[in-house]
Amino acid sequence: MYSRPFVRGLGSTTIVRQMSLSMSSLSNRVQGLAWSRPLQLSGRKVSRSDLPSRIKPGSRTVASIPQDTQYKSPPQEARSSKTAKGSSSQKTNSVAFETVARKAPATSERNVSTKDLPLEHPQLPRALVAADAEHPEGTPGRNPRDYTVLQQHCAFFDRNNDGVIYPNETYAGFKALGYSTSISTLAAIVINGAFSYPTYDGWVPDLRFPIYLEKIHRTKHGSDTEIYDTEGRFVPFKFEEIFNKYARTKPGFMTYEEIIYMTDSLRNVNDPFGWSAAKLEWGFTYWLVKDEEGFASKEAIRGIYDGSFFEYIENRIKSGDKSKIKKTEFSKIDSKNMN
Repeated sequence: MYSRPFVRGLGSTTIVRQMSLSMSSLSNRVQGLAWSRPLQLSGRKVSRSDLPSRIKPGSRTVASIPQDTQYKSPPQEARSSKTAKGSSSQKTNSVAFETVARKAPATSERNVSTKDLPLEHPQLPRALVAADAEHPEGTPGRNPRDYTVLQQHCAFFDRNNDGVIYPNETYAGFKALGYSTSISTLAAIVINGAFSYPTYDGWVPDLRFPIYLEKIHRTKHGSDTEIYDTEGRFVPFKFEEIFNKYARTKPGFMTYEEIIYMTDSLRNVNDPFGWSAAKLEWGFTYWLVKDEEGFASKEAIRGIYDGSFFEYIENRIKSGDKSKIKKTEFSKIDSKNMN
């Protein structure tokens, strides 16, 4: 710190000795402060002997906490003692599977069934088939053509089967389903106008407004039922859930009021596009599948999701049956009577 001549000039080694003593005293004070308040974990004080006794300069040492000071979850007996007196393990288990919270009225208004579905792995998204409790393998005899269920839904409107849906094909598809000219025109404008660009890889929009089936999963919007996942697969559990929650008048069937209530309940915050899209989609669906009593059946709606119901309606109209689907046994729809 000081040069040797300067130290000599001060006259003695006393200054150097005093500086050494001062540094030693300061070091002892710092160490005393560090150990004056021992650590305390889980009610046990950690003494100096529990930590490394010496740290070498330049080394990186991590102090390990003794095993008995680490956090452990309370045993089952301690947790159960906090419950009401006389409660049993059976009651605790019932709480774990409760689907209604008293302070959340929506959980009571839109309660779900606690019964197991007669379907293997209902939570598993199906890529190729629209499976439900009554049709675990999807529509009987239907060939998915290696399309996802969402692609199958849209492929009906690909009238020339080239993988691209243009506005005139959307118009032709709606006309084939029995919709009027004005509704078919509106549908072509809205659908291709909204969903063309998300399926397009370029930055500059294609003014022909094509929808590419290969990228159709990009058109999934918010505020929907989530029956289609983000890749276009079909989720059986979500499909069964909408009927458990909203089909209150008649099991397996939904009224117009129940469908509107469902779309209101599924709204996400700040999602006006999703709100509008859901209303339009379900409005078209209800008009197409409703029977003479005004019900939309579970089987018909499932056929909408995989597109099989579109083909069924088109073939009935071609055969001269203007009543379309009225008085039809939806459960008997398969690949044989779609042709």
